[in-house]
Amino acid sequence: MALKRTLTFGMLVFLTINALIGTGIFFAPGIAASIAGVNSIISWVLAIIVSILIAVVFAELASIYPKAGGVYEYSKRAFGKSIGFTVGWMSWVVSNIVISMLVVGSLDYLSIMFPISNTVKILAAVGFVLAVNYISFRGIEISGKLLIAFSLITIAVLALIAFSGSTAINLDYLRGIRIDNIREMIPVIIAMFYAIETFFGWESISYLSEETKNPRKNIPKALLIGTLIISAFVMFVIFVSLASVPAEELGSSSYPLLLVASKFFPPAVVKFISLLAVLTIMGGAASWIITTPRLIYAMSRDKVLPYSFSRVHPKYKTPYIAIFLQTAITLLVIVSGSYKFLLEVALPLAIVMYAIVILSVPKLRKTHPRLKREFKLPFPRLISFGLVALLLGVMAISTTAESVILGFVFILLGMNFYLIATLGYHEKIIKIFSNLFAEISFWFDKLFIDKDISHHILNYLSDVTIEKVLDLGCGVGVITNRIAKEVIPPSGIVYGVDFSERALKIARVISKKRDIKNVEYIHENFYNLSKNKKVNRKLRKLDAVVGVGVLGYIDRLDFILNEIKKRLRKHGKIYFVDYDYPGHFLDKPLIEDNTEIHKLFERHGFKIRVWRQKKPLWTYVHIYGEKK
Repeated sequence: MALKRTLTFGMLVFLTINALIGTGIFFAPGIAASIAGVNSIISWVLAIIVSILIAVVFAELASIYPKAGGVYEYSKRAFGKSIGFTVGWMSWVVSNIVISMLVVGSLDYLSIMFPISNTVKILAAVGFVLAVNYISFRGIEISGKLLIAFSLITIAVLALIAFSGSTAINLDYLRGIRIDNIREMIPVIIAMFYAIETFFGWESISYLSEETKNPRKNIPKALLIGTLIISAFVMFVIFVSLASVPAEELGSSSYPLLLVASKFFPPAVVKFISLLAVLTIMGGAASWIITTPRLIYAMSRDKVLPYSFSRVHPKYKTPYIAIFLQTAITLLVIVSGSYKFLLEVALPLAIVMYAIVILSVPKLRKTHPRLKREFKLPFPRLISFGLVALLLGVMAISTTAESVILGFVFILLGMNFYLIATLGYHEKIIKIFSNLFAEISFWFDKLFIDKDISHHILNYLSDVTIEKVLDLGCGVGVITNRIAKEVIPPSGIVYGVDFSERALKIARVISKKRDIKNVEYIHENFYNLSKNKKVNRKLRKLDAVVGVGVLGYIDRLDFILNEIKKRLRKHGKIYFVDYDYPGHFLDKPLIEDNTEIHKLFERHGFKIRVWRQKKPLWTYVHIYGEKK
């Protein structure tokens, strides 16, 4: 089930504004000024230039692949699924930390004027997260309206401070802007590191691609225009701040924009501005809360995370399982109170993630030069490698070895999830496990498969004349040998196909011991049957195709079913049995829905019936019928 396309270009511009403004603009002016003094204005100019270039990078990539996975999709297309997963995982980790930091950071900002206890902060943060996730669950249309409201507040706050503060400008405060040597550039670059965090968030907009009308044009345009609007407002605010308050004073303040506001507003108005600032920061958090589940949805749909997370709510057309997961993870981080520690890990992860995404542009220009690009990054190699070198250089100067090591640990943790999620679909992993546990598989099949379901398959095939059968994913040949011995005549033949050499060796030994001669075992990948000319000739005009426990491990079911249809004679029989486990982390949710099973097989020209045979730990799902 697809997501609902609701978002328009105008809505996306506001959503981009909301996504890009986090806590950065409210805290970073003071941090940058404390590091580089009045020269920090140069840091902000550099940060804006870099941000605009990164926005162009995202614009190009979003115009090529308007998918919900965003950074995951771009990296996957450029560098493969493993790198794509790593980038998607890093983005997910960063998102959860950013959400927690924004929510709690907004409440810290509120406590300046309205003191509240830590317990109240946590309860308020939990309530906010639950409320926004509920709105997210109800649909992208109502979520978009909420984020637009937050973005209007953001614009109002920045405009109020900038335009009102412009009346108190003293250009003498800016006379110290000067860089005489390269050494003086180091604090400017470090300050830029903190300044650029203000603009992070392009990826969150890319996650909305599958809920956007005409995403190839609207997503890139919104990213560019939104970035330019925020850049103009931010530069105006920074100029007013440094021109109305001495850099030393600004740098010593934990809440620099409120300090600027206090210079020309009475205390009551400053309190009001602090409330608006809180709403602005919460709006940034809301943007991440609403968009991040779309990343989980896309990665799950590709089966690099458990497939269950890709389910779409039938009424609201939202990825509701991903939203529930995101809610739980965010609440866990907030309640644990570990977000400040994790922030040190998040920054290097974010930079590495952006670096890989940026490098996707020259890579895709080389490997897929003919792809239609609505927007193009000029001088892709020069700018891409220049941006990556700058980002990595800033990270090297500004982060500690401990945070980089911890970030690496988080990546390794993610790879464990990747291996678990792909276990049921990754050909190499299946081969390894099939070979390692071939003997165990034989006894399992004898105890359960042969006892519980083989007689159902044999009875079904016995009703008609069957002489040529394919057992797809035959494993150790328990079913294959019984069909050859009990169902088809000696002149017939059963082909058992599997890509586990060890399992086929056991199957051949058993058939030889039992003097079963009308069986042949073939060591081949399911997807390569047509490519192997010798095998391809044998597997034609089949009377029946069977398979036990194979559907849940086939990545491209449509391809395989089409292959089966081509090889079956008219009215040829099929009989598949799969397992319906609680949780469905490794097998397809398709198996638990009879309607979806019927749709899949009927789409490929099969008339089928589905029967569920319940057992204590699982349910056998029998799918049988014939080619129309």
